[in-house]
Amino acid sequence: MNENSRNKNNEEIDIGDLFRLVKKGFEKLGNLLLRFIGFLLRNAIVLIILIIIGAVAGYFLQKKASNVVKTEMIVASDFGSAEYLFKSVKELQYKLKIKDKATIEKLGLEGTKASISLAVKPIIDLDELTREEENYLELLNESDFLEKEEKEGLMKKISRFYEIILYHPHDLDSRKLLKNVIEILRDNDYYRKVYALNSKKIDFLIKADESLISQMDSLMVNYSNSLKNTPLNSSTIYNTNSALDLGVMIGNRRSVVEELDGLYKKKVANEELFRLVDLGYPSEIEEKSITSYKIILIPFLLVLAYFGLIIFVRVVQKAKKLDR
Repeated sequence: MNENSRNKNNEEIDIGDLFRLVKKGFEKLGNLLLRFIGFLLRNAIVLIILIIIGAVAGYFLQKKASNVVKTEMIVASDFGSAEYLFKSVKELQYKLKIKDKATIEKLGLEGTKASISLAVKPIIDLDELTREEENYLELLNESDFLEKEEKEGLMKKISRFYEIILYHPHDLDSRKLLKNVIEILRDNDYYRKVYALNSKKIDFLIKADESLISQMDSLMVNYSNSLKNTPLNSSTIYNTNSALDLGVMIGNRRSVVEELDGLYKKKVANEELFRLVDLGYPSEIEEKSITSYKIILIPFLLVLAYFGLIIFVRVVQKAKKLDR
């Protein structure tokens, strides 16, 4: 009985201590809340002024930002020109930032004070990828040891089409500007020679395949005519070797036609460096980040900076007292 009563008393003491700790916690939390409310009341005028200033500044900045739209252009790339494309767009973006006079003149932006920026990203078409490229892309997405920038750099190598994005004011002739941009990007002697030689090679292969298909068609027509003029004799009509030759020829012709179709596509895509696939029209910027809501963000940052300043002053004052 004595042991049971002792255990009961201990449990009652533990529960009582727990309630007292919870009560003290709520009291401290209430005191902190009251002190915070008191702080807001003491600094209400300053905080209200900061919020008004931030809201007005954010309104005008957000209104200015809303005038910015984007125009997209899709280009084809080959012969390892993807790295050159990204490098050239990055350099062009820097020259626009520093207002390089020669670049401004080439782009036809004389007298334009508005902010303009460029970006480029690869377009991955899964239907156009080979099996090897699909496995490479899947392995790349699943890997955890590569940084995001490293992954993007490797993805450039398997893409054949790229999207150049121009961010600009809505009243700017963006299509004309993008045409000037592509002319600047094509100004490369090395790739100009590469594409010229490749064009000659493709033309030669196209003529060769077209001639081969024409010869095959003539042979098959002559063979068909010879069968018509041959008497109905099973030994000649169903000659094993002749039938086999005809089947092989039809299969070879199909292969040549497929190869020719691929050459026609290459001729169109590789006619010049960064062959223009599509030149779009201005459209609204849909990707909005937290910085897009400046009318809320700027007042919040000003109030936060004011709190930080007060904390810093308090810390400095306490540090001076400790030195004494």
